[in-house]
Amino acid sequence: MLHPVDSFLTYALDSDVKMPLFIRTCTSSDGKEYLYFQNSYLPELLIYDVHNGSLVNKNVFEVEGSNAVKGGFLNGFMMSDCEHIYIAGLADCNLYETDTTGYIKKRMNYAVTSDGYKPVGCFKENGTFQFLNGKLYLTQSLNWQLGEEVMEKSSLLCCIDTLSGNTTSLPIAFPAIDEHLVRGAASSLASEYKCCFDGHRFVYSFAYMDDLLVVDPIACSVEYKQGKSQYVDNIQCPSYQGGDDQVMQRQICESPSYGNILYDSDNEIYYRIVYIPQEVEAGVEALTLLRSGRKQFSIQIFDKQLTMIGEHVFPPYTYNSRLCFVTKGKLYISTNHVMNPDYSDDVLSFQMFELVDKAGGIR
Repeated sequence: MLHPVDSFLTYALDSDVKMPLFIRTCTSSDGKEYLYFQNSYLPELLIYDVHNGSLVNKNVFEVEGSNAVKGGFLNGFMMSDCEHIYIAGLADCNLYETDTTGYIKKRMNYAVTSDGYKPVGCFKENGTFQFLNGKLYLTQSLNWQLGEEVMEKSSLLCCIDTLSGNTTSLPIAFPAIDEHLVRGAASSLASEYKCCFDGHRFVYSFAYMDDLLVVDPIACSVEYKQGKSQYVDNIQCPSYQGGDDQVMQRQICESPSYGNILYDSDNEIYYRIVYIPQEVEAGVEALTLLRSGRKQFSIQIFDKQLTMIGEHVFPPYTYNSRLCFVTKGKLYISTNHVMNPDYSDDVLSFQMFELVDKAGGIR
């Protein structure tokens, strides 16, 4: 189980920095750990030292001109260290390699793969890019350019050879998540996912699918692992088609679904967010609640074979499940839930959770 500890990591936010909707972390080759995120929809990345909380750098990227990330960016970025930051531009299918100076070192076009497939832009917060064997893998959304064959032919992963610039699509399709999938309709939510990379495999957590989807990109193999939460009886994508965004947002808040998945390399375990079914009180704005995760959630714990070994429920309106990360074998979850009485726009705060086995021992 997960045990809360009276230990926090905090990061001061300047008055012009918005509370992030998601965060990422990375460890450089010299062992330094960084936490980074985009400042709202602006072409800015803020990079913090994970452990001392200091602001290492605030990158402001140009969006026009010869040294620009064309059109800015939205969610599609990854940092391996301060010298290597990769950003997908909004205005074109280019992947830009840059650093903390903002200088564009390289542009890699992924508009068309070697087999003629046309990847979609990398604008999701679902896991973005990962390096493996000198190739940069790009997570993909449903490819609506394919029309009626969107489910059968959309590729779940594409990759760029960073030396040659050659782009390929992997023959790995989306799972059969909704046989009546329609672009722009509520059922399209069924294609949403988060994923993590454990050094060898991509592990996918689809919002409205109990099972985990495991992809080996080298072997191009797919495997499903049982992942049903004990707090979810029936997982089903909301089907409201009335056109009222507020009604739809409330349905999403109250319906069960699955969220982010994290890998803890020190303990060789995985953490998966579960949004358990809830009734949201009248007067609580659904959209604001969605930005803090939900009202209440649990976290499933899976071992290295992806067998579920536990599930922990968290108190309502306390933690922001969208903002969490793992460092040095400890899980940190943000206390910046908008309904938490200690909420502050000025400080991004995370509480430590330790993994405790059935005998009470701490890993």
